[in-house]
Amino acid sequence: MAMVLADLRDATDPLERRVLAATLFERTAELMLLTAGRWIGTGKYLPRRLRELPVERVDALVGPYLSGNTADLADAVEQELAAAGGRLQAGFVR
Repeated sequence: MAMVLADLRDATDPLERRVLAATLFERTAELMLLTAGRWIGTGKYLPRRLRELPVERVDALVGPYLSGNTADLADAVEQELAAAGGRLQAGFVR
């Protein structure tokens, strides 16, 4: 996720920014749900599950994503990464 975040911060092409933002939104939403001990969802169920979390936390991610504000989206992703324990170090295997 950290590489996608860095790519978003550096992207200038509008299509690349949209694709990267969508990827980060989905991965960050899943991280938020997992760290809250919730099931993740796909498709329409991801936002439905996300809305079960505190509204302030969700709005910090959803607002910038829906408005296309990639700088604020990147900041929200950074906040969620920090809340989950920070960025993973080299050697992580999924």
